[in-house]
Amino acid sequence: MNTVRTMTQEQQERLRLALTAGGAVEDQELPAGASFLTRSEGSVVTGYRSGKVLFQGLNCDRQVRLAERILVRAEPANKSLEFPIVGGDESGKGDLFGPLVVVAFATRGESERREVVRAGARDCKLMTDAEVRTVATRLNGIGMSSIRILMPHDYNSQYARVHNVNILLNEVYAELLLELATASKAHTVILDKYGGRAIALWRTPQSFRFVVETHAERYPEVAAASVLARVAFLDGLERTARDSGIERLPKGASMEAQAFMRRLASDKGKDVLRSVAKVNFAPVKECLDSLF
Repeated sequence: MNTVRTMTQEQQERLRLALTAGGAVEDQELPAGASFLTRSEGSVVTGYRSGKVLFQGLNCDRQVRLAERILVRAEPANKSLEFPIVGGDESGKGDLFGPLVVVAFATRGESERREVVRAGARDCKLMTDAEVRTVATRLNGIGMSSIRILMPHDYNSQYARVHNVNILLNEVYAELLLELATASKAHTVILDKYGGRAIALWRTPQSFRFVVETHAERYPEVAAASVLARVAFLDGLERTARDSGIERLPKGASMEAQAFMRRLASDKGKDVLRSVAKVNFAPVKECLDSLF
């Protein structure tokens, strides 16, 4: 499979940093006209000074998606933002099992933002679990961060109060973002747009500019929050399984995850779902109704 994209040299450099942060190995000997060449299992990515980037191999879909995310990054918006900047993101919202995690991450200047980019922070959906953990380790000591982890029991209790996951997220984000914005003296707060976001998070005016956009992971602060949230979710999923005496809980909400859930409920009884799963999910409700 050969795929070609056209990127500026600055975009190519961001791509190269993201690829190597994810474990790709750079070749020292380059083809004529090339600015970089990286190799990872099943793929080769070559950037040329002409602007062409060539993706080769049977497993290069993820690298192509990463390049496309870089291409849609809005540079004018980035350059107009005033530091310190806080970004927020969550993980676990679409997973049947495990916690809901919300993270806020702040950079206090351009140098810290460059460190975040060099660490390889990007949308965690474009990364493997191993890559996420590697980048999270590199982010240690960079910027400022705050985190909220709602383990399944807490999540289910909070959801029972509001009956809407976006309202619940609004509440958590409002508290967490304001906390870090105050601590970092932020001038800008950025959040990815999700359902119900038209309603303001705060009832009173704030001193910072609040930016809400789709694909906000293109901002390094949101990307860093995405990575840290994913690592905390993975750790929380393992802890959920361990605390319930289960060897492993699946990620996501696939048919396989739903089948696992039904077997688990049948083996251990309905109460286990309230401590390992998000009971507002339709498959969980159906499972509870059909089994009990």
